[in-house]
Amino acid sequence: MLPWLTFESKRAFFLLFASLLVMTSLVLHGETLPLVIASSEGPPHMIDDVHHGIDLDIVEAVLRRLGYEVDYQFMGLKRAGREVEMGHVDVSAPIFMQSDVVGSYISSAIVQYQPMVFSLKKSNLAPASILDMQGHSVVTFLGAPGYFGADFGLLTEGDNYKELTDMSVIPELLVKGRYEFAVLDKYIFYYFYRFNEKNKDVSIFTEHKLIAPVSASAAFHDADLRDAFNRELVEFMLSEEYKQIFERYLGTALFSSEP
Repeated sequence: MLPWLTFESKRAFFLLFASLLVMTSLVLHGETLPLVIASSEGPPHMIDDVHHGIDLDIVEAVLRRLGYEVDYQFMGLKRAGREVEMGHVDVSAPIFMQSDVVGSYISSAIVQYQPMVFSLKKSNLAPASILDMQGHSVVTFLGAPGYFGADFGLLTEGDNYKELTDMSVIPELLVKGRYEFAVLDKYIFYYFYRFNEKNKDVSIFTEHKLIAPVSASAAFHDADLRDAFNRELVEFMLSEEYKQIFERYLGTALFSSEP
């Protein structure tokens, strides 16, 4: 059989044939394989753990409502995007500011990322723009200027500007008064601030909404599945379960400000 194939080629052929037989058997017995969701590690939005973070918990919950089970593969987000486009995985999330292409169909927004400027309420700071932060001490994450525009880039010229690779320490540095402003995604900030105590007081902070939010979506290899997901997502976002996902990672008293 197929005498022109090498031993390794024959072996690969028979492995593929065997996998197709398994998949056919599952379908004939009324079973379906789990959908595979590809993502990366980035708490609290994506977490490689029992619970998978805000973004992935939302995607999983909606798919389960549609009758699907899911598995996960964690990798870089760029690779995840390629994998869904090639059909190696079924879904990737989060996806930002992308449009449909063949093999990758983008859902409605599942959550809003909210880059936020924080200060301590007792400091009575009230910047009306990013430029108003010049002359003040600022702490943020590594690479922030690449996301927040030219005005934000001017802040890097100050002596009291600091970028950190470890975002988990940023809320505490602000609480201790080491910096006057902290710039971080809202949910990342509160996730780390409340990491060990989900009811810690958040009223000590002032949120300055000086940076536009960014919608996060999911990409689907199958357009029909994306369409079904979008329809179910509308109902899910009105449910108590949707609220509970945020509370799982952030505690209470934060969901009400979700746009």
